[in-house]
Amino acid sequence: MFFNTNFEDKKYAIETLEDFINNPLDFLIISGSAGTGKNFLISKYAQYLNKKSINFVLLAPTGRAAKILSEKSGFEAKTIHSEIYSFTNMEIKEKNDESKIYFSLNINKNDKTIYIVDESSMISDVNNNDFLVFGSGKLLTDLITHIKYGKHNKIIFVGDNYQLPPVNSSFSPALDEFYLKEKFHLDGKKITLDKVVRQKSDSFILKNALLIKKHIQNNKFFDLNLSLSNDFVETPNLISQYDVNNTNNNIIICSTNKKALEYNKKIRKMKNLKQTFKIGDILLNTRNVHFQNQTILNGEFFEVLDIISNEKQSIYLRGKKPIDLIFYDLKLKNILTNNVLKFKVLANSLYTKSTSERDLQIALIVLTKNMVGNIKNNELHKHLENNPYFNALYVKYGYAITPHKAQGGEWENVYVDTEFCNSLKSKEYFKWLYTSITRAKKKVYITPLQINSIENNNIKISDKYVIKNKIKIPVENEKLNKECSKVIHNKLIKNITSYNFKIISIKHFDYQEVYYLQKDNKYLKIQVFYNKKCDVTRIILSEATSEKIAKDFLNIFNAKNKNYNNTINNNQNYDCIKAFVDGSYDDNLKKFGSGLVIVKKDRIEKYCKNYSITKFIESRNVSAEIFATLLAFEYAKQENLKCIEINYDYEGIEKWALGYWKTKKEISKFYKEKYDYYSKFVNIKFKKIQAHSGNKYNDLADKLAKEAIYNNCKSIKYEIKI
Repeated sequence: MFFNTNFEDKKYAIETLEDFINNPLDFLIISGSAGTGKNFLISKYAQYLNKKSINFVLLAPTGRAAKILSEKSGFEAKTIHSEIYSFTNMEIKEKNDESKIYFSLNINKNDKTIYIVDESSMISDVNNNDFLVFGSGKLLTDLITHIKYGKHNKIIFVGDNYQLPPVNSSFSPALDEFYLKEKFHLDGKKITLDKVVRQKSDSFILKNALLIKKHIQNNKFFDLNLSLSNDFVETPNLISQYDVNNTNNNIIICSTNKKALEYNKKIRKMKNLKQTFKIGDILLNTRNVHFQNQTILNGEFFEVLDIISNEKQSIYLRGKKPIDLIFYDLKLKNILTNNVLKFKVLANSLYTKSTSERDLQIALIVLTKNMVGNIKNNELHKHLENNPYFNALYVKYGYAITPHKAQGGEWENVYVDTEFCNSLKSKEYFKWLYTSITRAKKKVYITPLQINSIENNNIKISDKYVIKNKIKIPVENEKLNKECSKVIHNKLIKNITSYNFKIISIKHFDYQEVYYLQKDNKYLKIQVFYNKKCDVTRIILSEATSEKIAKDFLNIFNAKNKNYNNTINNNQNYDCIKAFVDGSYDDNLKKFGSGLVIVKKDRIEKYCKNYSITKFIESRNVSAEIFATLLAFEYAKQENLKCIEINYDYEGIEKWALGYWKTKKEISKFYKEKYDYYSKFVNIKFKKIQAHSGNKYNDLADKLAKEAIYNNCKSIKYEIKI
């Protein structure tokens, strides 16, 4: 063995890695959660391969992840992009006022080489339709194609299945043994590291990560009781704990780009950074760019060293208001590599909610054309390739980011805002939390988990109590045997303890818990009702020994619901555009039609289209209604709507999206993935309406769907990416 260990899972992994060198397998997956020693194992394996003069290449999806791998292994590690793509051969194609730059795969000249890829949970096999298109647009497909071009090459994927999957994916394909075998016709196996070996076993960051992992393994998403300590601190106000003098070692992680922008503004205000850009600002690049033999990848961080100049270019697009493109010439330092470069930066990209990415891209092409004059389209690519405006960086402020942007990186201190845009009681949320807290090397600051709170504006609290001199309290306290009983108990404790209430007895009934509480020398009895998901639905205060203890208890929840409603009102003080969706199916034609009606104050917009996608045909009308809903989502995203209300008559539209129903079929899985994607850009609400109830907009959507099947209606504004 290339190193000795007492852990059985590590011994098996070592033997498998040694055998992998000469056996006929194409791939090996090494999966392990935080603290299981993946990096140590790979470092030792790299030393072993080096000693035996076996060729190997260390890779990672991002520059930050590659640097960490290099530091821990002692060998050079590169990004996947820099290894497999050619940046000298590129082609620019223009279609529908949209230009894209295409890079081809490198010809792999390595034979008998083992490729070791860290942070493989991040590797996507979905085309995200970026401005720069690398190879096929599918990173995993291109990586395997490149590696298998050489003779007798092998690949080892190393990663953590408990982290978030790639954007627009419901799973991590590079860590899925079945996917690799079926999609790429490869032979391989997967091994899992279970035992924690990290030396800092007393770390509460690791302790809580393993607790979240356990919940994910057991599919238990009702509650989560994290342990607090000096290195894992709960705070209602992250900003109050943030060290503005140490921004390079700190990161705030939150669920949406909108929330990140709010935090970034607050941090910049604390640092007294009033202008758009200031020296010392931290920026995050959000678009792959290749210009003057330099490739800047999405996710790289920069520090502003100097502001050289700025300018405004007004561009007029047909049928739209003029767009003012604001450019800054900045001197930047790559925080990872310390490389210094000068680049144009498009300041509009800081706030792309105000102007769509597509409109910015079109405006940049128009600007470039205006600069070079009348030239043939087949010559345009030469000018685009060398134009500093067209190749300007798109950036966001880099003090607060989403977990997907943080993946593959580590910071000394991580500040986690636990507010989440989708269902809290879901695997997605628990993976989101796990990914966020495991970015920290030393300390985590985290806001209180809403999943543990009873504060909810839908809870009915009855105050029709009776004052009694004495309340009959059961002598024996019943055990917490049921899952929901434990969840309700933990939530109640978290909600009442700080108000000096304590639980003295409990009785259990079906979907009801009866609690006897004490404060000072006074007592009360409450009934807590809940549903099958362990959500508290109603609280009845039935008996109390004084008016004061009754009011003290009611004030807890009145204050919480008041704060909750204020938060809702502050976050959603805007109109929600209504969308009515419906679908239809024709079994003879094997087609389904989707109808969409957008209702605005000043007009009604009607859209429809038919589809005949083989894998979705079996779901008939369900597929039709889902595609109508997806057309509404895409409309909301492209129009930069803050909120859209989906009016539907098939309940799966809401239940699958919010995770209340399991996604078993291809169409429901596809829909859930799309909902999770779109909900990052727009607040999506749902409203159930009765089918054929006389609602004119629902009837219109139904009519459009039927017409779409027979090509009598095929008008859509924005196409869905399938």
